[in-house]
Amino acid sequence: MSSERFSPNQFRHASSITHPGEFRDGGWHTFTPRAPVERVLLGRSWLLRPGLTFTPYANPTRCNAHCAFCSEELARIDSTRLSAHTTISGYDRYFAALDRAWSELRGFEMGLSLSGLEATSEPEWLLRLLSLLDVHSALFAERVLYSNGSGLATDERLVPALARARFDRAELSRAHFDEKLNQRIMRFGLGQPIRRGEVFSETVRRVQREGVPVKLVCILNTQGVSTIEHVERYLDEAEALGVGHVVFRELSVLGDIYRENRETRWITAHRAPVRALMDVILDAEGHTRAGWTLEGVTSGYYYYNERYRRGRIEVTLEGSSYVAHRDAVGSGVLQKLVFHSTRELCGDWVPNSQVVGCYD
Repeated sequence: MSSERFSPNQFRHASSITHPGEFRDGGWHTFTPRAPVERVLLGRSWLLRPGLTFTPYANPTRCNAHCAFCSEELARIDSTRLSAHTTISGYDRYFAALDRAWSELRGFEMGLSLSGLEATSEPEWLLRLLSLLDVHSALFAERVLYSNGSGLATDERLVPALARARFDRAELSRAHFDEKLNQRIMRFGLGQPIRRGEVFSETVRRVQREGVPVKLVCILNTQGVSTIEHVERYLDEAEALGVGHVVFRELSVLGDIYRENRETRWITAHRAPVRALMDVILDAEGHTRAGWTLEGVTSGYYYYNERYRRGRIEVTLEGSSYVAHRDAVGSGVLQKLVFHSTRELCGDWVPNSQVVGCYD
């Protein structure tokens, strides 16, 4: 994190951990929230979680990949529509509304989490967002781009713009370094150069050369990376690219709060538990796999991860629960802020949930 004051999670150093199982079993339930902050937004008082992230939901276009596990196609039972299906239109009106929202939040330090669909798919939208970000720079203690890298590979303006905007890192998704296996899972449009392995590798190198750290994100699944042998091969490839951080993320626990669809069925069929990897790397007796060193564990309000060092790479193993996220959202404290394409600010990814209001 950019500052300890901002950090929204609890990190426990390895030296304080004698029984890792007690944290693994508790997961996100070991998270202890800080006292919320009261803010008036659109004339109404709200409680905000310190250190929350603000997401301008990135959907200027439909996504240029069709990942089998896509969380943006998951329909929660209490949802009336999906943000992924309503793309941003009328940029002047959209950015004027976002400017008003950020102005009203002035003085409340947050993180910027640039995610949703694919933030780099429409360069003009992204460049205009970064220009507005410069006006409101003091708001954001940390800035992170979550991307499949597609626009970074094709528009030479974007990577330097991210560097100028002082992004802390770009988290680039790649399910596998094998091009065919990756395509089977991420399903890029055939016209997307990033689907090719050499284009992805060069994009990673170029982002790093411009001074923006890269974290690779690999979603664990039985069609791609699922075993410790798979994980270590992936890390060897990442190290060859000069990447310093990789996260292996378990498909989130869905419970019974989502409507069944193609994505939920794929997730159920191909889930690979992160706990199995944790138990191989650091067993119940505290024995660590050769070449691995535990650095600590982190609890968030709906996720839990363990952080290791293997060679030159920091490795995060992460599990999460969308059920825990839903429960936290309903606690009366806004855990996150999402600015949707309708120019509405919400405390949830679901656009009809925790609606603060429209900033038109």
